[in-house]
Amino acid sequence: MEPEYWNKNPFKATAKAFPPVFHFKPTTINKTRTFYEFILIDSNSVSIKHFKDPKGQSLNTHSTIQILKVMQPRQFGPNLNQAKKFSAPFDRVGYTYRDYIDAWTKAFWHQNTRFKHSWLIYLKTNIIYNFPNWFL
Repeated sequence: MEPEYWNKNPFKATAKAFPPVFHFKPTTINKTRTFYEFILIDSNSVSIKHFKDPKGQSLNTHSTIQILKVMQPRQFGPNLNQAKKFSAPFDRVGYTYRDYIDAWTKAFWHQNTRFKHSWLIYLKTNIIYNFPNWFL
């Protein structure tokens, strides 16, 4: 870490190094965690539910994610670099297969202002999964 970013408090160090609400290094500023989460939802790969703190409805305390499928490259289409359009309006028009792969890690970088958010991840029952090698 560069000296000007160092701080013994890791929350202060990351606040200097990353844009607000980012807990990962963005490749571009408009590819937010919400963008990656929407990719997984829009592609019908997951079902996500966020739970609010009863004392403060703006604070997500925990989330559940049910994995429904993980797309193989052949399921994405013949050109993995060609953007797929979202089925609903979003500030980005679409996403590539590389964005889809990134979504499987960056969507989980959700954190609340108290840094106390957790995930419950589970698989859909009675489904035979065929995971691509990058997912394993």
